[in-house]
Amino acid sequence: MATSNTVSKRYLSVLDADRHNALGLVLSAALPLAVFVIANGIAELNGFLPLFFSPLGLPGWFGAALHLGALPLFGIARWMVAAHGPAGRRAGWWVVGLIAGTIAFPFLATPLDSLILALVAFGLLAVGLGTMVRVAAVDARAALVMVPGLAWMGFSAFVGLSFAAGWSPPFAVTNSQAAA
Repeated sequence: MATSNTVSKRYLSVLDADRHNALGLVLSAALPLAVFVIANGIAELNGFLPLFFSPLGLPGWFGAALHLGALPLFGIARWMVAAHGPAGRRAGWWVVGLIAGTIAFPFLATPLDSLILALVAFGLLAVGLGTMVRVAAVDARAALVMVPGLAWMGFSAFVGLSFAAGWSPPFAVTNSQAAA
């Protein structure tokens, strides 16, 4: 009678982003960017191009670099809280939602008018700030890692709301008369 010894090997354990070593850190930082690249490829096949906030006459690639630079920071923050038990896992899912919103935002910008776009940017900022509060309850250093990305989102929302408020009634009449 023949017997077999089955050894269970986890071949995909190399791709485990929750491992707490250098490989897990790199995977957690790179996976959000990889998802953006896939989303960008799918959107481009369907004729959509992402639009990035780039103020003060800066080139569009600069705004894109700052926007996309937030994704690895959010991934690292998720990695930092993942090992802190159930509270860390819950906070990690909030970070994943923030990452998804950050990835989707440039693709949603095209059909929206300036007011709705500013409101969506502010909504994403509110989700980001709420996520940062949840992350800070688990690991304060992870929340600090999120700050640069949320600062860029906040600046974007502030400038967008300022422009939308400046060109909507009752200020639009005043501004258009002053421009003439």
